Amino acid sequence: MKKRCKLFLLFGLVLILLVGCNSGRDRGEEVAENQEQIEVGIPDKSTKNDMIIAMNSPDTLNPLYNTQANVQQALYLIFSPLINIQEDGTITGNLAESWVINEQGTVVTITLNEGIKWHDGNPLTTDDVLFTLDQIKKIDNSPYKIAVENIASVEKIDHTTFKIIYKQAFSGILQTLFFPVIPKHIYNVEGNDSLNIIPVGSGPYVYESMTPLKNIILKSNSDYFKGKPNIQTVKINIIPDESSSLYAFKQGLIDVIYTGVTDWGKYINSKGSTAYEMVSNIYEFMGLNFSKSLFQNEMIREALIYGIDRESIVHLYYLDHAVVTDTPVSPSSYLYDKTLEIKPYDKEKARLLLTQEGYEINKGTGIMEKNGVPFSFTLLVNKENTDRVKVAQQMQIMYKEVGIDMKIEEVEQESYIERIQNKQYDAFLGGWQLSYATDLSFALHSGSVTSGENYVGYKDEQMDTLLRNAFTSSQTTVYKDYQELQQYFMKKNPYISLYFKKSVMITNNEISGEIQPTPLNVFANVEKWIIK
Repeated sequence: MKKRCKLFLLFGLVLILLVGCNSGRDRGEEVAENQEQIEVGIPDKSTKNDMIIAMNSPDTLNPLYNTQANVQQALYLIFSPLINIQEDGTITGNLAESWVINEQGTVVTITLNEGIKWHDGNPLTTDDVLFTLDQIKKIDNSPYKIAVENIASVEKIDHTTFKIIYKQAFSGILQTLFFPVIPKHIYNVEGNDSLNIIPVGSGPYVYESMTPLKNIILKSNSDYFKGKPNIQTVKINIIPDESSSLYAFKQGLIDVIYTGVTDWGKYINSKGSTAYEMVSNIYEFMGLNFSKSLFQNEMIREALIYGIDRESIVHLYYLDHAVVTDTPVSPSSYLYDKTLEIKPYDKEKARLLLTQEGYEINKGTGIMEKNGVPFSFTLLVNKENTDRVKVAQQMQIMYKEVGIDMKIEEVEQESYIERIQNKQYDAFLGGWQLSYATDLSFALHSGSVTSGENYVGYKDEQMDTLLRNAFTSSQTTVYKDYQELQQYFMKKNPYISLYFKKSVMITNNEISGEIQPTPLNVFANVEKWIIK
């Protein structure tokens, strides 16, 4: 089985099982190994109006093909998305000035901003957007595949207006419009993912030159439809990996970094930095195997939640860079039910729930038993994810205080994935990078047990109905429908919810202005940034 790291982060537009690809070594060891390469590869800033960022060596500069997360962030400087998605999941205009959804929720009419130009001076029109959608359909591994999966047809109205007709109503239709638009007159060629094609976009910066394995130089776009950027030049330095980028930022060799590492605070530049922290769509949980009779009892699942001090775990192991949750809807989302009260750590209540289900404490072992059978299970963890291993160890201690015997089994990543897919486990620590076009059917619907990613094997007709209602709800009823879904989820606890992780963009203090990053596009308003 091939290594599955490519599944882990496709810019928030897909539903994926997160396992973590770090080697398990101390991050400082990785940084030390790359220090010499960084010092050679990144020159000091040459002018006061240059901004230096970093990315991995790109496989392609066509954003529709690219699957490298930090490369895609850099490409948003060149290619503008049709719309932007905010931290709370709501959308704002970008290339699209306005949009109208019909009453049935099956047709969206979109109007582009007038006068947008490609970097070569040609006008951006409806034809380019429709060409982009057609390209996404043809690219098997495009990170924007969700944009076209529900499309029945498209219809051009005029040079700035078009319709998208969908196969069925979907409450997250507008969120699927987040994709970069590419020019038809440049990319309508064979092999359009080649690095030999000079990237032409409509974004705030124009591609000027590339030195392979060293850097890419961008210049401000004087015709940018939101106004010419204040920062004249962006230098994108090619760096081996995230550890090297963190080291380079700490040394003052780059100006901006975007990361999800929990200990990002130690990489703050000594000359001063500003952090812009955002709640990501990475949902961490404990999955239970519902083929085990132990976990089919909802009171048992309730006890498992009360038996974990999640706030303490977030503080100790995530340095408060995560938010405790009881549902797979982010607390920062516009869909989140704000009437919900997070279940607190309460080991006495956990014991009481177990006692009500017939369990008694064995005074000799300290473990709860029922009919002579101890409450015991094994938690599967992929050893490469050192954060999860530490969390599992802390959960083991907490559960022991309740009277639950939880063993930990650490396995290699490949084995971890295979065993989850084949349901060869009692429980596992896992995570999902959820789409902003919210649909939780992949992990909760009965139909996804055999043909989807409902690896826990949860089946519930009422949950299926609520999922369907939420998926097909209109813009006026979507909040109510997701509210009902979350309340039922909290009652049944098909997953033991832990927290949503945070991500952060850090800039050195020379970068200022009206800086407003979004989780999917940290350069969403880069034209307003300035260098002191």
